[in-house]
Amino acid sequence: MAEALFRSLRRSDQRSKGEQYLHGLLAANGRKTIQNIAGAVDAPGGQQSLHHFICSSTWHWNPLREALAHYVEGIAPARAWVVRQLIIPKRGEHSVGVRRQFDPELGETVNAQRAFGVWLASGAMTVPVHWRLFLPDGADGADEQGAGIPASALREETADESATGTVLDDLRKWKLPRRPVVLDVPTTRVGPAVRRFAEAGLPVLARVCGATRLVVAEPALPGHGLGPVPALRILQGVRGLRRRIAGAGLVAAVPVTLPVGHGRLPAGGQRPGLLLGEWRDPEGAPERIWLTDMVRTPVGELARLARLAHDTAADCEEVGARVGLRDFKGRSFPGWHRHMTLSSAAYAVSSLTSAYALTGEALYA
Repeated sequence: MAEALFRSLRRSDQRSKGEQYLHGLLAANGRKTIQNIAGAVDAPGGQQSLHHFICSSTWHWNPLREALAHYVEGIAPARAWVVRQLIIPKRGEHSVGVRRQFDPELGETVNAQRAFGVWLASGAMTVPVHWRLFLPDGADGADEQGAGIPASALREETADESATGTVLDDLRKWKLPRRPVVLDVPTTRVGPAVRRFAEAGLPVLARVCGATRLVVAEPALPGHGLGPVPALRILQGVRGLRRRIAGAGLVAAVPVTLPVGHGRLPAGGQRPGLLLGEWRDPEGAPERIWLTDMVRTPVGELARLARLAHDTAADCEEVGARVGLRDFKGRSFPGWHRHMTLSSAAYAVSSLTSAYALTGEALYA
């Protein structure tokens, strides 16, 4: 992997430092700080040398991420590109992009960075290959001075736009085989997100909240003719139509009209979609609700794509903690991206190792 990953680095000392950092992420105990990484690999020049390589060097992270994506795709071809957010709690407020953020895993608001990542999910393994650090309003203020944020990153965008941009601004340019996008983020305006992916020629399965208002398109189903109805209410009306799908639990699907903007119908016609509900508790509310424009895809396949989001979330917590996805310390914007790139490579190594341990067979030749 190192040979493929660091090919874009022209200088041999950078390639050497890259390999040291990658090994250190896998070998260091505890938090994957530069100090611990340097101690784990006994790097020449020690902590200062690796700090310069990550925070002050000249290499850009995108070529390495592209190489990582092609490497992973060649081993375990992805079934979907899964987009999800990563909340990175911080004790202070001086790291780049830190704001008061709600952490859904902790169920509370914390000082944190908010990032969006793209995972290649094959069913056998999931690997993050690209990252976007969300910079809220004021990211060019005094608290961000000296962080090395390029002008191109100081874009005015919503969290939804940042999430979709992780795929649309870089990933689709990498000449990877195109896959469905599983947008596993709490989108507030799903219509524009679906439309952006449709315009890019990428089918999407987007997680939505129960309050998202949709129009039931099937005359025989409850809710038809009532206009825009909350997604949760629609799914509650079709509980009797749920069926069990292997590996996905209880699922119901309802043909609907996709929203544009805040629930308005598209001018000149209606865009077809499918509302999908997943139940863990047969007597309770749907655990997750999805909306997709893949209306001709079998419901079982859609449910299995949604399942990839569950796998990705579980892997992120287990493997991500092991390779230091949340462990970068410092104000440097380039440093954060370089650390996340190499942490993603370590994530891939760890996932490949786990797959080999489970099957007894390598996924690669």
